[in-house]
Amino acid sequence: MKSKPSALAFATAALLIIPAGCGRPAETSRPAEAPPAAVAPAAETAAAPATGSAVTPAAVQSGVPDALPASLIDAHSANSFAVDLYMKWVPPNVFSGPVASEEEKANARKALPLVVAAYDKAIGFYANNESFYYGRAAALEVMYTDTKDEALKTRALADLDKALSISPKHSPSLALKARLSK
Repeated sequence: MKSKPSALAFATAALLIIPAGCGRPAETSRPAEAPPAAVAPAAETAAAPATGSAVTPAAVQSGVPDALPASLIDAHSANSFAVDLYMKWVPPNVFSGPVASEEEKANARKALPLVVAAYDKAIGFYANNESFYYGRAAALEVMYTDTKDEALKTRALADLDKALSISPKHSPSLALKARLSK
């Protein structure tokens, strides 16, 4: 019986103290300059075409890097960069489905060579990881879907063969090779 009143007192205190304490700091800790910083990129985007620069608004907003960062100093960082770039800028079926916008396609076209280059670097650091070859092959396959350049398809198939020589049962490589071999 003694624990029931203690539990009620604790629950009451928690219900009174926690909401009062949790809501106030979040409201007062916001810096006053945060909203103008969010507005600044829109102003730059709007100003770019008016100044006569050759940069399109989509290129200003794209966010796809222009080159590999210098921070890719090992296989892990190169692989992480490639995966993040692919996941962020290459939507599924970007060149084979009817729903991708021209901006999404342009971003994918810009990101895919960087993904391939990042995997090249990762493989240069450590050549015995089938996932690196698979990732590069997947990027090459998307580029092939866009351009129909047979050299990209051939390179992707070679990467898949290498991945399968490292791990013969690597199911993503098996599936992609079956799809590319049709």
